[in-house]
Amino acid sequence: MAVPQSHVRVHQHDQTLTFVVEGRATMQQSPSVRRFAEHCLACQTTALGVDLRHCTHMDSTFLGTLLFLKRAVERQSRGMFMLISPSPQCCQLLQQMKLDEIFPVVTTDELTASAWTELTNEPEDREAFKRNVVQAHQELAHVEGSAGETFRELATSLAKELKSETPKGGQDKNRRSSMT
Repeated sequence: MAVPQSHVRVHQHDQTLTFVVEGRATMQQSPSVRRFAEHCLACQTTALGVDLRHCTHMDSTFLGTLLFLKRAVERQSRGMFMLISPSPQCCQLLQQMKLDEIFPVVTTDELTASAWTELTNEPEDREAFKRNVVQAHQELAHVEGSAGETFRELATSLAKELKSETPKGGQDKNRRSSMT
């Protein structure tokens, strides 16, 4: 069975950054979305939106990354984060996890295809990828109620696993050996 195509595209206008997800939103796209958003937030972006009208599925890492970015915007005390026109599948998932109460949702017209630029996945950095997975699940674990409860044990387990894999000093084995 073929895996459905997934695309993440980005559009920046003035101080607003918008991502659009087509297909499945997974841990594979999460690091690129996070890094691009963090870079733009550091460069005066004040509004961050994620258009989910064509998204068919979100995994827990992608959801946790969205929570991470929402809190990053809130920490700046000068911006807003929103989900844009979530698909029925995304709405159902957000409701099941009680995240519909956390994420602001807006409905807007769709931008033309020419407005978007493909967000490419960056070269794999296994340690950064693992840290993103752990941090995403820690964000989910901080959600109050049963939604957070589901992820508390997993987040703790993932954090312990990551810590046990990271050599003393916080450097990965490849970087350490290339420095000697």
